[in-house]
Amino acid sequence: MASLNGCDLHDRVALVIGAAGGIGQACLEAFAQAGAGVAAADLPGSTIETAVITAANPDRHTTYEVDVSNPASVERLVADVVGAHGRIDAFVNAAAILDVQPFLELTLDSWERTFAVNTRGAFIAGQAVARQMIRQREGGRIIEIASNIARIPRMNNASYCSSKAAVVHLVRCMALELAQYNITVNALCPGSTATPMLVDVQAKGDRSRLEGIIQGSLEQWRTGIPLGRLAEPEDQAAMAVFLASESARHITGQALCVDGGQTLF
Repeated sequence: MASLNGCDLHDRVALVIGAAGGIGQACLEAFAQAGAGVAAADLPGSTIETAVITAANPDRHTTYEVDVSNPASVERLVADVVGAHGRIDAFVNAAAILDVQPFLELTLDSWERTFAVNTRGAFIAGQAVARQMIRQREGGRIIEIASNIARIPRMNNASYCSSKAAVVHLVRCMALELAQYNITVNALCPGSTATPMLVDVQAKGDRSRLEGIIQGSLEQWRTGIPLGRLAEPEDQAAMAVFLASESARHITGQALCVDGGQTLF
């Protein structure tokens, strides 16, 4: 029987990419609070070291620079993490970019840059970590941060929506093939969450736009949030910790929405 205390991760090592801010940083803090040793990675020049210092048990954690769209960078990251921690038990990929453009004005460069990070990065990092987990012969947990807009369209978000929909189906394929190694793979699909990506990029710092997201808009083909508030990054991190835990050992290939009911239909 699975333990009711299955979210205790004291004997685990978690790799979190995109850990310098937003949902990734919340995952770093939540995994640390659950007792895991965390390898925290983000782009060169990020505030990753500051993020680690504020987490619980900072002496157990290490920091790295990585570009998820670059295979050599990811391979080096995995090798360095294993060199420092000896293993990787759980992996959270929160690296992503959002470029808000109307479809008719969307440039090929923007499209390809979005897919390079959001989709290519999910594949490259997921594959590298899965290979390491197989070498360890003890299974593992892979959590790719996707989005609830993998299921529903959004105005001016064609590249982001498409890239995240691809991640969700990639997760299903990964889960099918990696099940034989006792590796679970799931997509965590946040709804509108109070991160810089939403507040500064999507809403451009406009509080009325944020309120519009909560209330919904027929003109924008956007449902509101039945629970009446934006998610906090910690809401997403709590699901990531659960998926990485023994309590979620029989969950794989799923796209789990933490969105306050935005995708009820």
